[in-house]
Amino acid sequence: MTKKSYTIGFDLGGTKLAAALLDNHGEMLDFVKVPVDMKREGSALKTQQRVIHLMSDIALDFKNRFPKETSASVFKGIGLASAGPLNAEEGKLVNPVNYPGWKVVPIRDLVEKEIVKRGFKTKVYFQHDATAAALAEGWVGGAKGMNSFAVVTVGTGVGSGIIFNGMPCQSRGMGSECGHFVADMVGLKKNPDKIHHYSVEGLSSGTGLLRRAKEMGFTGNSVEDLVDTKDPKYNVLYSDMAFALAVLCHNLSLAFNLEKIFISGGLIKIKDLYFKDLKANYSKIIRQINTDLECKIEIAKTKNHAGVLGAGYLPHLYGKK
Repeated sequence: MTKKSYTIGFDLGGTKLAAALLDNHGEMLDFVKVPVDMKREGSALKTQQRVIHLMSDIALDFKNRFPKETSASVFKGIGLASAGPLNAEEGKLVNPVNYPGWKVVPIRDLVEKEIVKRGFKTKVYFQHDATAAALAEGWVGGAKGMNSFAVVTVGTGVGSGIIFNGMPCQSRGMGSECGHFVADMVGLKKNPDKIHHYSVEGLSSGTGLLRRAKEMGFTGNSVEDLVDTKDPKYNVLYSDMAFALAVLCHNLSLAFNLEKIFISGGLIKIKDLYFKDLKANYSKIIRQINTDLECKIEIAKTKNHAGVLGAGYLPHLYGKK
């Protein structure tokens, strides 16, 4: 019987910080989620300090309330998953889109230093949030037992986490930024300075849907508002979304011969508007290339907890080295 061990996982995004204390089977002993306003102080440095102190406060709170599970004999470390861009190997955020003004920040080392300074001697491991979501799916989700698969997160942006032969598909700490693949060559050729409008993310994310809807006259403030209009003129947006995601899945299949692709993220809640068409488009285009490379596309099972679960798995994955 495997000895019980424990980790803490942090999932940092542009609007929230989630954290969980987990055992080595992915079971949560405790979970917290707090809002994070990245513009509150009006200073990137002050915001960084607040966020780092917040993570330290939560880690120490877990340690105080769960002394047995966080003792040195059974505690494996802390994992931090964050929105990027970032360099997982170096532990640095690199001009992260959702954290205004942060530029290059060695967040892994800063968090570890602060936690250790407060008396919790542990190591911090770091990874991209989409890759962490994929690791979670392989650990306790629908990809359990698989060696090569991908998770495509569809929410505010579009992220991708690729696990290839059991490990994150990255080089020198970076890679798997496939949500930025071009999906509309015609549009990009006309406007080469607007790559974000013609990428998979530009056509399929919540941000992209809202931008395009407002260009069509929509006056609401959220995807929920857009869906609630039930105006058929916006159906083209969901159609384009489904096709862009299908092209992404097609490209991932050709590149990596994946066993399965999972769709995750906040826009799963509107999957009835695009998921069926996504799968149909994917099958239609990939079968023209090679039917042996076609794989199933499913909704991820780890859902809203994918980030903290994947972060909590990092000490198990990288701590072996």
